[in-house]
Amino acid sequence: MSQRIRINPDGSIKLPNEVMEALKWTTGSYLEFELKGDRLHLWRVEVDLFAEAMKKPDQDGFDKILKKQKESQSKAFQDFEKKMKDPPKTRPEDRPEFWD
Repeated sequence: MSQRIRINPDGSIKLPNEVMEALKWTTGSYLEFELKGDRLHLWRVEVDLFAEAMKKPDQDGFDKILKKQKESQSKAFQDFEKKMKDPPKTRPEDRPEFWD
């Protein structure tokens, strides 16, 4: 099977649906490639994302997430307290009877 496709300005290519279906490739499939002369060989590979993540664990990852959550929660509480001390003014159009 020989078809012609065009390279997009960002360097990506769109494979025809028939090719995708024949190879059982889907959006998000991982591919490996090899360049041989002026030919490009592509094939699908199965990637275990959990195993990949375990190869390069972030020792402080959990602590970073907890710290970020605590900071976010603290900011939300501060914003809430600030708004409770100085509630926004109610405008006439905020009341349902205004529209009757």
